[in-house]
Amino acid sequence: MFMPKKPLSVTLDQENLLWLQGRAASRKRRSLSDALDEIVTTARLGGLAADAPRSVVGTIDIAADDPDLAKADAYVREVFERSQAQSWLVRERPPARRRPARSRRG
Repeated sequence: MFMPKKPLSVTLDQENLLWLQGRAASRKRRSLSDALDEIVTTARLGGLAADAPRSVVGTIDIAADDPDLAKADAYVREVFERSQAQSWLVRERPPARRRPARSRRG
């Protein structure tokens, strides 16, 4: 059954807007309105989507030999320095060419 949508103005905190944009992109929604509509529909029907992460618990692995992350600073610094040592190829696109104006013949 098709139900027409109504326009609505919504004001969000910056963090919530960024989260909503990320959710829309990750779920391949056409717009923020579609993502917001999906969230409201799911909540109204009684729950959160099963694939919506609610916590970061279990999403990272901590090395067994460094449970207190004492070596983490040195590791991140090393990875960053290796990344900075790599060469980057950057190409600029030339400006778009403008067509010459047509002269009017009368």
